[in-house]
Amino acid sequence: MAEKKTTHQNKVTASVTPKVAPMSQERFYFIWLVVVGCFILLIGRAFYVQVINKDFLQDKANAVIQRDQTVESMRGVISDRNGVPLAISSPIMKIVMDTADYYDNKKLYDQMTAPSVDGKKHKAKQKLPDKDFNLDELADLVGISRTELKQRMQAHPKSRYLVLKTEVPPPEADVIMARNFQGIYTEKSYKRYYPQPQPNAQIIGLTNNDSKGVEGLEMKLNNELAGTSGLQTTIRDKFGNRVRDPEIIRPVSNGKNFTLSIDSRIQYVMYRELTAAGVANNARSATAIAVDVKTGEILAMTSWPSYNPNDKNDLSNKDAMRNRGAIDMFEPGSTMKPFTIAAALESNKYTPASIIDTHPGSMRIGSHTIRDTHDHGVLTLAGVIIKSSNVGAAKIALSLPTTTLPTTFRRFGFGSKSAVHFPGESGGLILPQKYLNVSEIGTMAYGYGLNATVLQLAQGYAMLANHGKEMPLSLYRLDKLPEGEQVLSPKIADQIVSMLEQVTQPGGTATQAQIPGYRVGGKTGTAHKLNPDRKGYSTSEYRALFAGIAPISNPRVAMIVVVENPQGAYYGGVVAAPVFTRIMQETLRLLNVPLDKPLQPTNFKK
Repeated sequence: MAEKKTTHQNKVTASVTPKVAPMSQERFYFIWLVVVGCFILLIGRAFYVQVINKDFLQDKANAVIQRDQTVESMRGVISDRNGVPLAISSPIMKIVMDTADYYDNKKLYDQMTAPSVDGKKHKAKQKLPDKDFNLDELADLVGISRTELKQRMQAHPKSRYLVLKTEVPPPEADVIMARNFQGIYTEKSYKRYYPQPQPNAQIIGLTNNDSKGVEGLEMKLNNELAGTSGLQTTIRDKFGNRVRDPEIIRPVSNGKNFTLSIDSRIQYVMYRELTAAGVANNARSATAIAVDVKTGEILAMTSWPSYNPNDKNDLSNKDAMRNRGAIDMFEPGSTMKPFTIAAALESNKYTPASIIDTHPGSMRIGSHTIRDTHDHGVLTLAGVIIKSSNVGAAKIALSLPTTTLPTTFRRFGFGSKSAVHFPGESGGLILPQKYLNVSEIGTMAYGYGLNATVLQLAQGYAMLANHGKEMPLSLYRLDKLPEGEQVLSPKIADQIVSMLEQVTQPGGTATQAQIPGYRVGGKTGTAHKLNPDRKGYSTSEYRALFAGIAPISNPRVAMIVVVENPQGAYYGGVVAAPVFTRIMQETLRLLNVPLDKPLQPTNFKK
């Protein structure tokens, strides 16, 4: 009985759950703080990642899947007045390698295709990339040695932009890209090309390897020609495949096109004749400019020797790169005499028939002696131009107030830059009044003691041909005729043009300037060159000039020809005038200018 009681008590005791001691308050708070702390850490980390370090992580992600590309703008076209391109940009490709992309994906590819321990290849869980990893084939297609390619890659293993080849024609680049090499992409750019290089080089100029204008109009108009490059981004997967079409971040804006006043046909003829004259006379250089007298548009302007801007190895002769017509200053000699006569006629002291005694063919002014080539005796005012008398021009100038000649010359555009404002253009030089004495005025009358440019001479003769109305010179084709400025009375301008026509007639100094079917006028110039030390004039170096107008009945073109330092014959009427004739004859034909005098009759044999 006692034994049964004991067993019952044990069962009762086993069925009762023992009491658990209550959790202490300190332990509760500790666990709660741990939970709250972990939560705060998670919130803080999320804030750091998504807010504070967002840009850094985004850049890291973008570096892997996103590639920004600059889309180069196409440089504007420079054309002649008839739309013939003189400077164009041809598409050209650049082959670029993302070395880091290549190595990363090559490692992944090797892992996916590596054999397992039992000699069997792993079954790729993903599709293998369809990229070509063959560097030898890539090197052969690009045109570099296989060793060089690998050395360059090893030297820049993390590079995202390793240029393998530049100036690749688009068809050749397409062949390379068709092979789908890993990490290879192309960049499109443009190469400047000049279809008619030598005749136009000194006007158009050229660009450097970065497509920036560094000479001529390419430099002057660089910002407008260049346009604005665009920017696009592409998203690629880990194998380098494009996931979606490029997103335009900044649209490309191509450069502005320009149409020049130059007629490339006349420009070619001018350069051809200047080259022939320069070589035939063993000259240092030859320069010419032709201007439309009714509009002020420059139809042609070039110099020999020139250069080829398409050939970067042809840029060593800096002398040949200068636009001599705008940059070089020189003493223009007797080509200034018509402007001296204009000042005389404006003074009302002279008429075209006024008499000037040039006997005995020389005169003394202070310590300076002025001479003519011959003793022309008594000449009319027109005769001073026809015979090109230095003595006659000096006597006329000295009979006028000392301020008359320099003031008149400045009014005609000498001593200041033309409206062309060509890069590096010279303004010429006329001494301030306080430095002018009797000798300076006397020599200035026949083109010494002042400096001018071919542009200024062309502007002056165009003004005379346009009945005394000066049109601003322009290198751009004009859609609207400018107003111009009447700087000389039409009567006096026409009187001088009539005198210039007599210069090309028998007895004048420029009979070789005649053109069949056209009345021609002009003025010769033969100027001694200054010695290198600028002390006195050389007795063996000359500058031969001719300034002409045609046709006289209704002038259309004014042209200046300058041959620098010809050997042998050196007179303007013998050296420069024939060049003028050949260029002007072709110019009038190309412009369809009507004949204004009968052609010489031809005797046909029966």
